[in-house]
Amino acid sequence: MIQVRIHDGTLSVRFPSWTRLFVKTGQVDVPLEAIADVHHLDRPLAAAKGLRSGLVVSGYTKVGTWTSFGGVKRLVAARRGVPGVRIVLKHRVAGVDELILSVQDAQEIRRRLTRVRQ
Repeated sequence: MIQVRIHDGTLSVRFPSWTRLFVKTGQVDVPLEAIADVHHLDRPLAAAKGLRSGLVVSGYTKVGTWTSFGGVKRLVAARRGVPGVRIVLKHRVAGVDELILSVQDAQEIRRRLTRVRQ
């Protein structure tokens, strides 16, 4: 399961060991001031579209990097049945423009990120 932590002006996302091969990192740290917007996703699998580099188990999971035809690069770790968040960045951080993450407490993470950004 993905671990999301908000501390010292940073959003830290830690990936489980099996996903690291596909996301090509163990952790992503995003300064809170780099976050432009945060959205709750009931179906995070549907948000990952475009050209991919990663793992797809059709209808169950997507893990890796998806690049839209418009050039938006998304780091994705999504699972069926688990809500998610889309974190839109003001500029590329760690080589991506957005994060799409399945997390059990997606609403709470969205609320906290929205609150600390204001």
